[in-house]
Amino acid sequence: MNWTYDRRSQRQNMTHCDGIICGVATIPIPPLEHTAPWTHPMDHATTEAQTFLRRIDILQRLPARGSGQTTARELTAQLQAAGYTAEKRTVERDLEFLRDHGHWFGQLHCDDRSKPYGWSVERSTARRAQMGLTVEEALALAWLARFGRELLPQAMLQGLAPFFREADSRLEHDQRAQAWLRDKVRVIAARPVALPANPSEAVMRAVSRALFDDLQVQLQYRNAQHASSQMTVSPLGLVSRDLTLYLVAWIPRYANLRVLHLSRIQSAKVLETPAQRPVDFNLDTYIASGPFHLGNGQARVHLRFFDHAGHALLDAPLAADQQVLQQDDAGLLELQATVRLSAVFKAWLLGFGELVEVVAPTDLREDVRGRLQSALGRYGKKSSAR
Repeated sequence: MNWTYDRRSQRQNMTHCDGIICGVATIPIPPLEHTAPWTHPMDHATTEAQTFLRRIDILQRLPARGSGQTTARELTAQLQAAGYTAEKRTVERDLEFLRDHGHWFGQLHCDDRSKPYGWSVERSTARRAQMGLTVEEALALAWLARFGRELLPQAMLQGLAPFFREADSRLEHDQRAQAWLRDKVRVIAARPVALPANPSEAVMRAVSRALFDDLQVQLQYRNAQHASSQMTVSPLGLVSRDLTLYLVAWIPRYANLRVLHLSRIQSAKVLETPAQRPVDFNLDTYIASGPFHLGNGQARVHLRFFDHAGHALLDAPLAADQQVLQQDDAGLLELQATVRLSAVFKAWLLGFGELVEVVAPTDLREDVRGRLQSALGRYGKKSSAR
């Protein structure tokens, strides 16, 4: 940009060319006797860009109508944590702007029956302000929507529902994409997995917010014996195992850690009390300590498979250090690998029945032999079924 200044006319001439518009624009500047500093037009453009980005960010943080509400104060705290300098009144003005321009950004809803006002958005149109999906992105989301039940807990899939709808809309008239989804992709389970009970949306939303904001949460919880009790916990982490979600929580009242089935939480209320965290707590270390029955120790196992039973392990090794010792055309496969001796691993091993032999370690070999002998003893008895 080239600038020239004429003191007599007190006007500024700017020559600007960006490949689309090329010309000369005159921009008035304040008289010399004014004390207000002159503002570069690019400063104004930067402010407008920041406002636009902040409003898009607010839009993305609004919960879907019917699944919860958020307040201007909560949004302000989230935006400030994300690096914005906006104050609460600025966020309120942004919300009003987005509501007034719902035909562009998606219809906003303000629950003004009591203060603080609760805000939500109609998710069917909330993503209009964002760049559309590419075909590859839409295919990935459509695939997850159809087959994700085998991969992710249902409560997590529900949070992606707006993206799934957008993907369907993007691919609606793409015949090749429809054929790919309909005829060319399948997901099969390698072993039977019982579909777990799913937590309610309200519980999932409350627990997620408490985790994100480091707040305590009051739970109504039903244990395995169907006894219900109320407890206040500090959530420390979410763990997904075989499509079941668990909450790792610290109970300040008893100063102990608990693993709670998320599906057994009957209700959850986020408190404004900061969460308490045990000193030096680490989620990975806690998981490895045994509460999920993953086993505490690792060992080098030596296994011998028969009749091609173990050949899938050639493509999907038991461990990164798996070593194949012997293999032949008759279906023999002998290998070594370092694994965690967990209950899950032992159950997997026993699933091969007579088609696998544990050569080492000795403790594991004796454990498997004892279990098979016990099973044989049960099958040696006459069945009581009629």
